[in-house]
Amino acid sequence: MKLLIWSDAGAHTGYGTVTQNLAERWAKRGADIHVLATNYLGDPWPGPMKLYPATKVDRGDVFGFRRLAELLNRLKPDVFFVLHDLYVVADGLKTLQGKFPVPTVLYVPVDGMYLPHEWLNAARAAHRVVAMSKYGQTRLKIEGDIQAEMLWHGVEHQLLYQVSAKRPIYFQQGSERRVLTNKEECKQALGLTGRFVIAAVNRNSIRKNYYDTFRIFDRFRRVHPEAFLFIHAVQRDEGGDLGVLAQRYGLTAEHLRIHNAGDTYTGVGKEWLTLLYNAADVKLSTSMAEGFGLTDAESLACGTPVIAQDFSATSEVVGPGGILVPPARHFTTARMVDFALPDVDKMYDALEHLYQDSKLRRELAEKAIAHAQHFNWDVTAQGFWEIFKEIQEPTIMALNASNR
Repeated sequence: MKLLIWSDAGAHTGYGTVTQNLAERWAKRGADIHVLATNYLGDPWPGPMKLYPATKVDRGDVFGFRRLAELLNRLKPDVFFVLHDLYVVADGLKTLQGKFPVPTVLYVPVDGMYLPHEWLNAARAAHRVVAMSKYGQTRLKIEGDIQAEMLWHGVEHQLLYQVSAKRPIYFQQGSERRVLTNKEECKQALGLTGRFVIAAVNRNSIRKNYYDTFRIFDRFRRVHPEAFLFIHAVQRDEGGDLGVLAQRYGLTAEHLRIHNAGDTYTGVGKEWLTLLYNAADVKLSTSMAEGFGLTDAESLACGTPVIAQDFSATSEVVGPGGILVPPARHFTTARMVDFALPDVDKMYDALEHLYQDSKLRRELAEKAIAHAQHFNWDVTAQGFWEIFKEIQEPTIMALNASNR
């Protein structure tokens, strides 16, 4: 089976992680995998995918719209698999004259309400639509009468887990290789012994809303000076300069660390993230909407409870592994989709509750690990493989009939 994937690849973005995990599993089933790769700059990339930079023709064409028809015509894939936001799919479909020329599967994030008709029409043009969440599946049905299937993302459980004596992590500190077996040792490795560590692991984009994370933390650390905010994100990105926010609230290295060894697309290894999640007492997310929320699922897999909004896919991804806070209100974005603004007072209360109740943190940690087992890349990859085989059957039957 020849697959053409249109997605991020060759980059440590969320969609890049999804593409890599699915492609590895499909390759083991014999798939010949080609990717029109957004955010890929052409560097060597290990693994089974043949990557085509989306920006080869026009550096202003970030998503590779101009290459879509070219690659579809040249490669003639059996299945076209699309992992992009619906507004990107809609624009891509225009370059294909409104019709997908081969069996097409959309794996779509739905992170808000009142989806534009153009987006829904783009989804209808595909042969199959798969939502990343039950929330997305429901919105597609309510708003577009689209019968989407649902497959959650997975978690790389072999890399992201709660550390213990039986399953430690290894941390290279200078010339010393340390074996870490519990939360306190992970904190010590990061120079945070005795601190109440709040992790914020999201891309620095407007939607992820680090602005309210800073507001909540500034109030919290004034009551609890031992609190520490560890942000894993690029300091300057689409969401602005986080250093400016730190200055606004008077946050120094005593209170805050902003860390990303690479940039938005190169990222860091999962082993480092495992260390951070395990060092954290809680993960705080003030994101305004999520199509899935991969970092929330990763945090749960490491036994770190999450405080987040009870909105969009976040509700089912966090589930019993954290505290879900009702939004303050909904608002309409520039793309005419409704997101939710966090109730910062109630999120502060949730953070205070977890700070005061170590027993609750332990209980939530157990529930988080159990809930994270629902997110399995093998299951997701197999679900798509079955769909690929199903949508090929009519095409194969038609070819056989024409050759008789």
